[in-house]
Amino acid sequence: MSEKHGRQGYPRIERRRRPDIWVRSLEWLAVGSWLVLFLALLLVAKAKPQVETFFERYYNLPLDPYWNLELLGYLQGLMVLGLALSVLGLFINWRRSRRAEDQCCVSLIILGVISLVGLVFSFLNL
Repeated sequence: MSEKHGRQGYPRIERRRRPDIWVRSLEWLAVGSWLVLFLALLLVAKAKPQVETFFERYYNLPLDPYWNLELLGYLQGLMVLGLALSVLGLFINWRRSRRAEDQCCVSLIILGVISLVGLVFSFLNL
């Protein structure tokens, strides 16, 4: 038994052969957002205050107990960029998903939430 779709009862023919430029751009936006998040994590590791370990205590090495504000400014810029890429990707996904079998890009939602939380925490540490 065939499933009926459309206005006049004709079966819907799948005309999409391969992903178009918008669907491929979603993939690239997701990859770009993950790269931005990875760079932001590297900046957090570099900008955070140093923690005293055995070697610092034994050799009396000086520690910087404060956040590096210059790197924190770059971190905020990366978080804004990640949030903008996520929102742009979600907008494209929203405009392109008209059929029931079209999927939502969960990766962009997760990246948007992580970027937003990172922005909130970076503003709280200033």
